[in-house]
Amino acid sequence: MRTITAATLLSSLLAVASQSQAVVETNGDFGKLSLGGDAELNLNAANTSPGTLMGQSHQQDRWDMDGRILLNFTALKELDSGAYGQIVVQPTVSVNAGASADDAWLGFGKRQSWGMKVGRFEAYDMFPLGQDIFVEHSGDSANDLYKDGHGYIYMLKEGRGRAGKGGQVLLNHQAGNWYLELSTLIGDRTNLFADQQYHGYQVEKAKDSLIARPVIAWSNQQLKLALGAETNLIDHAMEANGQAISQRNGYGLTGSWLADGLSVNLNLARMDAVDETDTTAGANLVWQNLGLGYIYAINDIDAVNLAAGSDYGALVGTHKIHTTYASYKIPSVLELKNFDLYLGAYWSQLQPDSDTVSNMDRYGGRVRFKYFF
Repeated sequence: MRTITAATLLSSLLAVASQSQAVVETNGDFGKLSLGGDAELNLNAANTSPGTLMGQSHQQDRWDMDGRILLNFTALKELDSGAYGQIVVQPTVSVNAGASADDAWLGFGKRQSWGMKVGRFEAYDMFPLGQDIFVEHSGDSANDLYKDGHGYIYMLKEGRGRAGKGGQVLLNHQAGNWYLELSTLIGDRTNLFADQQYHGYQVEKAKDSLIARPVIAWSNQQLKLALGAETNLIDHAMEANGQAISQRNGYGLTGSWLADGLSVNLNLARMDAVDETDTTAGANLVWQNLGLGYIYAINDIDAVNLAAGSDYGALVGTHKIHTTYASYKIPSVLELKNFDLYLGAYWSQLQPDSDTVSNMDRYGGRVRFKYFF
């Protein structure tokens, strides 16, 4: 065994440019260091209508390209006892010249027993979308995901991770077919609300947030069931018009079934927030290389700030969002096992609870190039 030096690491990185191989890997006294990654590049064509419940609609055509190239650095040390320590870093570079990162975390624990992760990552997926190639809708499930009047598709992801201004600590335990996880998201979560606004009121940070997200799951070779929840333990972390709005309690249930080349996911999630409840149900399947999915969401809003504008009254009511999507995978392009091509499309409609505001559609198609190295 030899110690990993800066020269060793540099020579490994240079090997990426000069050799065609899936993973660059070195071993040393401190463990195993590996380098890999993937390219995910999209050609998009869409006619979007991001209109709001207030009837402010703006039709536009989208013809563009996006995507990123990701590098995955992993350092792992394992002992015969099952104890391990691991670091993962995933820097990304987008085709639009932006640089960012997916994951950056430290993990340690004991295999088939307990583990802990600290840093930036995504916790357990409580609303899997199947072969998700192109799904856009009035709501979203990332930072800046809640925007007044644009509808909200809640997926139990407010505390899942990769927050713009927050870090994470996760504890998990594996016992046979059972898996237990407690993830916490710590930091400023005002960026949960686009434009720092909620129901017409300006959102202000009073304290840092602490979101707890427990999950319990059971699985075997064909079936997986999971029950999860999330809540902000800091009552007055965020305020609007002097009222605490950080008390957002979410719940979710998901089940997956896999057999004979067919994968099926069924998802259900609900959010109880201040003057609003959001319920989402979804179903999707992947058979061979074909993926199909449907998402149904209901937003029930009780009260808003009417002083913010005369149109804000249209936010009160029960609004619905329908989203369907499909995809097809063309594997091993040019007989390269690490190169796949995907075709994806979606259609989504926001249905306001109003006699004066019409339904709003958005739809699009995508070609995705996926290359692993």
